[in-house]
Amino acid sequence: MKNENRIKKGIGLLIGLLFMGLLSGCTFGMDDVKAGVMKPYAAGISIEGSYVFEEVINLEEGKFVDETNFRDFTAEFSLEGARVGLESVELPGYISKLVNTFDYFLEKYRVNPSRLKLTKESLEVIRINSTDRAFYEVFRLDEEHIAVVKGNNFITLSRVQDGPAEAFIMDEAVSENFGGAPEAAEVSDSLFEPRAGVLIGLRGERDEATDEQSYRTLWITNDGEIQEVYEVDDILFPRKEFWKLEVKRDEVEGLEKERLNIYAITGTPSNIKEQMDYNYPSTFMEVEFVGNNYVSIVATEGEDSANESMPKAMTISVDNYNLYRPANINDLDPKDGVTAFINSADQVIEREEALDKESVSKVNLFTSFILKRHHGHWMMESRLLAMNENDEEEVYKVPIALKPVKDIVTYDDLTVPWVSVKERVPQAIDAFNAPGNSFLLVRTPKYLMMYSIIGVNEIAEEPLQIIEIKEEEDIIMAEWARGEFVKRWTDVVSAQGRKIIFVQNRK
Repeated sequence: MKNENRIKKGIGLLIGLLFMGLLSGCTFGMDDVKAGVMKPYAAGISIEGSYVFEEVINLEEGKFVDETNFRDFTAEFSLEGARVGLESVELPGYISKLVNTFDYFLEKYRVNPSRLKLTKESLEVIRINSTDRAFYEVFRLDEEHIAVVKGNNFITLSRVQDGPAEAFIMDEAVSENFGGAPEAAEVSDSLFEPRAGVLIGLRGERDEATDEQSYRTLWITNDGEIQEVYEVDDILFPRKEFWKLEVKRDEVEGLEKERLNIYAITGTPSNIKEQMDYNYPSTFMEVEFVGNNYVSIVATEGEDSANESMPKAMTISVDNYNLYRPANINDLDPKDGVTAFINSADQVIEREEALDKESVSKVNLFTSFILKRHHGHWMMESRLLAMNENDEEEVYKVPIALKPVKDIVTYDDLTVPWVSVKERVPQAIDAFNAPGNSFLLVRTPKYLMMYSIIGVNEIAEEPLQIIEIKEEEDIIMAEWARGEFVKRWTDVVSAQGRKIIFVQNRK
């Protein structure tokens, strides 16, 4: 009996211990739950405080900025509100990200950050949003300094208050007058032009059977009420008259080679194409850019027609295209060209781990540039040939932190910020802004979508038209006409091409 009692006591003690353990487990669990449902607290933000103007630099090289207009420029940031200059938002959201300084400023502003006195490899960017719109991006330079981009100006500010900013209350007059787009009140209505049109040049894929590549031109117009679209074979582009560009593939001494063919089709027609002894610079050639005075091409003597691997890159004069003599950036932009090219190349050389840095030659850097589309602008790109770690010659692309001069690109403005384009059309990969803000053309992989522009930089909710294009087509030209010129261009295009009927009207 005693043994049985001992066993029972032991079992009871064990059960008691287990029960206490379970209670302890429940206690810990409840503590965890309590911690998870505690009242949220307001986290601080890295740029919280008040700031005053320190310096302003224009994003375009060589443009003078009168600092007198900025001496009263201030900014404030808190969880209750944010203000940059006269623009304000309540209850903003702050999203911070770390970016590569060079890549970010090259992609978004086409400027080398060293010119803005930014020397750090990485930079914290704080994006500020309100419930109804994007506000500003703030660059945190260090503990006491920030910068913002307003218009075409890079403005640095210094902190004047270490503690949290006072509770923010938006001034009703400021809110009513500016509404997030203060520039709208300052822009004259005379700048708006409802009639505009654009010639969009498209390069398609190669035919698998013939290796020939397709090129076509779209003429897209809007007069404020009616939109029209025409299609023309090959590339139709304007100079004093209208010209055509073709890429011809011919047999030369038993080998297939390609060449350009450029000639006038209006005014006094050019018969030079029937008199010229053509040069054939390559086995394969692709046009990357067409402007009024210059054409960019890439080419190869090899059997690989892939664009990415073509070692030759050049921008040549339209008037002397058959010479295939590459333009030198030092001739086109003697003030900033060489410096920008060298700095951009050094960035690539330093970043590419597989590149044999000893084998890099910059001899052809200044004559091996082309123009390509990138997020709403024409961007310059050069190419370096060097050995990789496998002792194989490889093509290295060099994005150039330099805005093309007017002689190369006549018009390349985008009044609608790229971030706004992406917010309206998340699939956007490019955008084109009509002079006079008649319309905005947004390119997605499969469509060109036409939107009206409200005020200065607000995009309408629904597109006016949607034009189908092929996903593999690249845009190589954007030439604009406005006002009375639209009708003349339409007359030429309608005689050369055909009206497209697969435009979808969504208005």
